[in-house]
Amino acid sequence: MSERLIRLLAELPPAEPDPAGTERIRMHCRAQLARQAPRASASRRAPARQDRIVQVWQPLIAVLGIAYLTEVIVQALRVYGLP
Repeated sequence: MSERLIRLLAELPPAEPDPAGTERIRMHCRAQLARQAPRASASRRAPARQDRIVQVWQPLIAVLGIAYLTEVIVQALRVYGLP
């Protein structure tokens, strides 16, 4: 860093936390958590649909992954001239 930049940085006042700002942030966070609490409890009551979606997609992704890997191996064998 240049000497001028270091001098400018040295002239800055020390950073001190703002107690009022801290309290505003704390109140805002608590309000957000309070608003999310009913949604979170509702999502805990109805996980059946999400479970069904996961049960469908996980095997499908596994099958597609195996098919892709098999094709990669077949193509590699063709490139290197093996039967």
